[in-house]
Amino acid sequence: MACNSCSKTFSLLRKEKGCPSCGYSYCSSCLKYKVFVPKLNSEAKVCAKCEREIKSNEKPKIVPPDAYYRRIGAMDSGSQIDGGNNLSTPESGSSKDKEISDRLKKLKEDASKKTQVTTEDIADRLQKMKGVVPSATDEELQLRLANIRGVPISTVQSKPFVIVPDTRTEQEQADELMKQYMDQAKIDGNYQEEFEGVIDDIQSRLQKLKGSSPAVAVDKAGVKPPDANVESDDEENMLKKIIEQAKAESRMENEMDVPVLDELPFCEICNEDAKMRCLGCKYLFCKRCFLEHKDEDDGCDQYEPYKPPKTNNT
Repeated sequence: MACNSCSKTFSLLRKEKGCPSCGYSYCSSCLKYKVFVPKLNSEAKVCAKCEREIKSNEKPKIVPPDAYYRRIGAMDSGSQIDGGNNLSTPESGSSKDKEISDRLKKLKEDASKKTQVTTEDIADRLQKMKGVVPSATDEELQLRLANIRGVPISTVQSKPFVIVPDTRTEQEQADELMKQYMDQAKIDGNYQEEFEGVIDDIQSRLQKLKGSSPAVAVDKAGVKPPDANVESDDEENMLKKIIEQAKAESRMENEMDVPVLDELPFCEICNEDAKMRCLGCKYLFCKRCFLEHKDEDDGCDQYEPYKPPKTNNT
């Protein structure tokens, strides 16, 4: 590839660039005219040809070929009238030129005969393409739907939905919300009382099934009958005995327990037997893992030997 202006070949040092106006390839030295490009609606560097065209504001003229002028000349000479009022045609190429002229006239006549298509014509064509479209009203559709469902037509008829605006004041709305909240709290209280009653009933039934007499209720004055006091003393003695027995069992378990180690005597990395303790982080390591863990910045460069404590099992 070469530049379209200087014909120099593009290389690593001579980059190929495109003119933003015409799109042809140029080198940077030929693409140096900075003008306003209407197509981009901004300034850009274009080639010399585009720069002249933009500054002259003239559209590039298309030069017809020589054959066009020869045919036009032949047609003009063939249309001249002789003294006998006959058309004189050139001897060479007269049949081809006449054929071309006839085609041009026919094309012009066909273009003049064409009429503008109106919206009515388009509508008629669309109607012919669609064919006969059955039309049904809303009442007929509702009647069909009612017959399919087997229900009266009044059930399927659409009813207007009217949104009634809230005309209450803010105080009335607050009172209504408070009333709803109180009603809900009352329902919750009744449910709680009913639930507690059911629980008490279940407990009394369990006591009867166990064979023990139900707990003696306290009167309104807060004084229990004499029998209730006796039963409460027996219950206190039983509780004391149970507590003393639990304490004795716990003392026996403490005597038999093996001391629990605060830490496991294993390396933090490989779970092998620990041989040393890091003085920086206080973790246990084997010799190989300590060398990997060693770090002077964190103070983990010193250690002390570690031996696991002996237990009663060892």
